[in-house]
Amino acid sequence: MPIDILFPYRTCLTERCNRVRCEPGWHLGSDWASRLTDFDLWYVWAGRGRMLTNDEEIQLSPGVCLWMRPGRRYEATHEPDSPLGVNFFHFELRDYLSDFMPPFEVMKVSDLDYADMMMRRIIMLRSDVAVDSHAVAETLFGALLSDLVHEQTSLTRLITPLKSEKRHQEMMQRLANQICEYSGRVPAVAELAHSMGYSVDYFSRVFTQVIGHGPQEFVIMARINRAKQLLSETSLSVGEISAVLGFRDVFFFSKQFRQKTGCTPTEFRAKLMR
Repeated sequence: MPIDILFPYRTCLTERCNRVRCEPGWHLGSDWASRLTDFDLWYVWAGRGRMLTNDEEIQLSPGVCLWMRPGRRYEATHEPDSPLGVNFFHFELRDYLSDFMPPFEVMKVSDLDYADMMMRRIIMLRSDVAVDSHAVAETLFGALLSDLVHEQTSLTRLITPLKSEKRHQEMMQRLANQICEYSGRVPAVAELAHSMGYSVDYFSRVFTQVIGHGPQEFVIMARINRAKQLLSETSLSVGEISAVLGFRDVFFFSKQFRQKTGCTPTEFRAKLMR
């Protein structure tokens, strides 16, 4: 059954789900995978290590999520001075044939806090003796699994062409340069996206992938950098600088400037004068 048809996944969690910090001498031997009869979802929330599969060596670090299945190789170790912290869930899928292939084996979760929070909630509900708590845990876990699949398939559609089409990198780099040059006259992110023929979500993901910062964050950084130049090189007042750089008012400008630099615009200029 296509993965896009059935959302969320309907799962059957076993009692083997928990949140653990592995002992310094821990390792996962080859015999573990040979005994795996169901699916096992791992989420690394702390530590460093590595896992060997049939195809590759996976570096384990916070945010790495693995969907392991029977018949595969899974051998793992970790750094004793940085032991792994792992959430794990053994489960089966309902409504799928026995030869179902998980849509991913390893992925890097973008929102680490969200994933960990959801998993901790599911583990707590699953450990409750109440039957209705188990039902809620199943619902949440199925939704989380679907969300992970959606994120991974979306990233695959984005990153694959990004690597093969240099034009994406060139377009985003050119746009970043323009933002730095005209930091006071940058359109809203939605306008930037539409001007390039992208949806806002797709544009934001590609821009972040190429530049290393989200578009809104990059615009703010460009404006603050330009503000620092104007404060040091001109006699424009703080209010005038706020206006020419497109901030909605001087108070918002001062707040953002302080968040990025640790001081207000007035304090920044006073330090330069000294």
